[in-house]
Amino acid sequence: MWLLGFLCTSSGILIGGAIAWAFRGIQKKVDVVYGLCAGIILGLICFEIIPEAIEISGWLSTVVGFSIGMLIFEVLHRVFHQKQVFKTTTKKESYILTGVILMFSFSIHNIPMGIILGANEEADFTMTLLQTLLFHSIPEGIILFTPLILAGINLLKGLLISFIVSIPVSLGVFMGGFLGYNHQTLNTILISITIGIIFMVTVSEILYPALIQSSIFKVLLCMVIGIGIIGLYVKAF
Repeated sequence: MWLLGFLCTSSGILIGGAIAWAFRGIQKKVDVVYGLCAGIILGLICFEIIPEAIEISGWLSTVVGFSIGMLIFEVLHRVFHQKQVFKTTTKKESYILTGVILMFSFSIHNIPMGIILGANEEADFTMTLLQTLLFHSIPEGIILFTPLILAGINLLKGLLISFIVSIPVSLGVFMGGFLGYNHQTLNTILISITIGIIFMVTVSEILYPALIQSSIFKVLLCMVIGIGIIGLYVKAF
């Protein structure tokens, strides 16, 4: 089961990365790409991740986890910018920093996904979860690889990144087999932490730079289109 979870997640991320790479020609229009990505992320949060967290353990755990995630981002953001090695003096370094934070966020998010998969004992529901992992990871791959492709990463590094982000699913499967469904609140808090981190990354590292460098109307229009795309995607799958 841990291998299936890993393969479904990494495959989805790679498919998303391939889509981002296929449209690399328009990525010079960073404001358009970042507006779309911001919309996709916000749509993913609103239409899938938040309802998933609330369904597992309610509003309180979701709000607590979201707040912790925002605090974690602030700490990481300050540490990254205080250390000389993480100072972003070029666009390439800024893209890399955004990609690293997104990679960290998605990795955390994949732990509770793996726990749910590992704790489940129904074969039919397991297949549904694996399909969800695959399709859920495609937009994450697009979001994750967009700044990294803009930074000029090669294919080997892309494969390595997809594997790194997928490993927590396998770890979560082992944890889920041990914990069962007795720790739903912990799962919700973990999921909500990633919501908080990803939300802050979206606003401060993706949406805000696009807004100050381009037309506000243009960026917001692209964001609405991105939200619409992910809304149709979630409804379809």
